[in-house]
Amino acid sequence: MLWALSQTAIQLQFDDRKLPAETVENPNNYRITPDAQIEHVLLDQRGNRVLLITTPLEIEKTYRLALPPNLQTGFEVMVPPVNEITFGTGDAVTFSGGLQDTTLHVNKDRKTRNNNAGAEPTLLCNPTGSVFFVAFDLFDAFEDMGIREPTQVLEATITLHVEQYETDAVQTVLFRRVLLPWKEGRGTSTRAEDNELTYNSALHRNLPWNKRPAQAMLSGIDGDTESDYNGSEDVAHRIDGTSEIQGAGKHYTIKSELLTDAVRFWVANPDYNYGYLCALQDGNVPIIFSSKEATDETLRPTLTIRYQTADQREQTLKDN
Repeated sequence: MLWALSQTAIQLQFDDRKLPAETVENPNNYRITPDAQIEHVLLDQRGNRVLLITTPLEIEKTYRLALPPNLQTGFEVMVPPVNEITFGTGDAVTFSGGLQDTTLHVNKDRKTRNNNAGAEPTLLCNPTGSVFFVAFDLFDAFEDMGIREPTQVLEATITLHVEQYETDAVQTVLFRRVLLPWKEGRGTSTRAEDNELTYNSALHRNLPWNKRPAQAMLSGIDGDTESDYNGSEDVAHRIDGTSEIQGAGKHYTIKSELLTDAVRFWVANPDYNYGYLCALQDGNVPIIFSSKEATDETLRPTLTIRYQTADQREQTLKDN
């Protein structure tokens, strides 16, 4: 399979066999006609997906890509004006920027306040204060894909799968942008180690939350400017999105202009991408979601971005 991600990036996916890196990562083994060059080739950790970095291709022009021997005969390539890509894991993913997630378990007796369930197959939010964090690592992906301008991002959505939900009532989960760095745990409901996220602190023992757990939110702190990430706040005051949950065994998609604005901000400021805190806003029954450790990859959290493949700023400069 082939995806023309942008004017300078093509993603190839083969069958489940491991590809020989010495063959597929050699740019000289590929050829694009007419009038284009392969500048760099990257084999991903799965061993069957290849990212080709090319000289700029024209939008909606048909090219022919010749592949290394013994792979496939080749593909036709055409870059669409608008494209969509999913970050995370699962069958829908075309290019993965990585994912981290974890649950901070908060019980009424507070005996587990330093637990960090970053290795569990589920994520939890409940009425007693348990929350979960989700972040997609997009640091290198935007640059590799040729998405260099925030205005290229047209829409962003986050999709989560609910595993357990023991009520017929509708409950609301809210999403607030995280403004401090955090690190997921390596255990399953075990006590957090140094530098892991906890109920007490963003970085265990080193960076306490202003108000536990990550709830110190002041009006005007919304995550839209670099000064919001100066350590004076933990989580944005503003709610970027909500999702009404009703029933288990379903995927729920969170879509809002504020979420799209967050991704645009991360394109321009990738160092400040700490993802979202997800908490129960209205309800009295726990909600259990699938995490990135879920056995079924299609149930894991994903971030989908619809974007313009052309850098309009560069196109304007070229036209002038």
